[in-house]
Amino acid sequence: MTLHFQPPAPDHVPPERMVDFDFFAVPPGMADPTEIWHDLVRQGVPSIFYTPRNGGHWVLMDYADIVEAYRDHTVFSTYQTPVPPIEPFPVVQPQGVDPPEHNVFRRLLAPLFTPIAVRGMVDELQRRAAGLIERFAARGQCDFIADFAARYPTGTFLHLFGLPEERLDEFLALASTFFRSTAPAERADNITQIYAVLDALFHEKQASPGTDIASTIVLARDANGQPHDWTDILNCGFLLFVAGLDTVTNTLAYIWRYLATTPDARRYFRDRLDDPDAFLRGIEELMRINAVSSLFRRVTHDCEFRGVQLRRNDRVVLPNTIANRDPRVFENPQAIDLDRAVNVHVTFGVGPHRCIGSHLAKREVMVSMQEWLRRIPDFELDPAQPPGAAFGGSVMGFDSLWLRWPPR
Repeated sequence: MTLHFQPPAPDHVPPERMVDFDFFAVPPGMADPTEIWHDLVRQGVPSIFYTPRNGGHWVLMDYADIVEAYRDHTVFSTYQTPVPPIEPFPVVQPQGVDPPEHNVFRRLLAPLFTPIAVRGMVDELQRRAAGLIERFAARGQCDFIADFAARYPTGTFLHLFGLPEERLDEFLALASTFFRSTAPAERADNITQIYAVLDALFHEKQASPGTDIASTIVLARDANGQPHDWTDILNCGFLLFVAGLDTVTNTLAYIWRYLATTPDARRYFRDRLDDPDAFLRGIEELMRINAVSSLFRRVTHDCEFRGVQLRRNDRVVLPNTIANRDPRVFENPQAIDLDRAVNVHVTFGVGPHRCIGSHLAKREVMVSMQEWLRRIPDFELDPAQPPGAAFGGSVMGFDSLWLRWPPR
């Protein structure tokens, strides 16, 4: 689809690479928001195209190009990347800083989210999942988003940061605005609110530290034995706030939507509740097929990439759902193979900025599924689900997901 726009495109964008595409816009009646991306593939758009929507940005469509953009920070920076643009945007630590500077906070955070560290969180994750599920298991129905998927990762964040459970609804509202709004004034005000909350939290932990992650960050010292810059501390807290909430919520929603419509998949996981290796292999495949996020980069300098002219400060969107279904990389990529042996998906990114919290995210999904299937082994989509529940954006998902099962 080649279109001409008024005002015209940037002069370095050839007309044949212009595509009218808005990744926030999900057509009415479309049940799966990832389809807005896969429709582009079916239409045969260029593998690298430019859209004037949301401030104007490039989109990469090939697995190899997306991986290259993840790896090459000298061209594709994580600094000041939001789409639509927000200027100035917080320089989140370490995700919004390129190597080698990003190593300072990455080295601080990485030990907190290793597989061993995450295994130490399992008892708490199980307790939280079981407690939420017991609230509605006997009822025979729930809105999976409101009753579980939104509350579980956000409640986990509060626990890890040493915050009281009573603030859950406050943090849910802040996260919803951050990920859903495209209004510049509302987005700017939302970021100000998040930073005010983090500032108060870190001052509290500085005065009365505990064993939580917030205390670890605020008490850390740099190579000279000095406290880190306060702005960097806040930016690190901001990253952890926005990185692990909405993505986990909507990944859970996609997975439960699949399980609700696929009895064989429910049986597969029920039969492997006590086989963590097989369980995690199946979860990796569900992570591949249900990649909900598209990540952003910003071009560092005028250059040519795969024969395309890029300009300094051009925004670039990397849709993980497209990379994860590239037939040149994945055999039968549209099929869900829970025993897929080779699974090089990019759901958590690759390269120097690969998601630090990937082990925690996978463990949250695993524990949720185990606790759920032990209590609700069979369930289905509720036909009373209201229409128009799907949304697009940097993280795709559903406003609600109604499920039902035989009540106890």
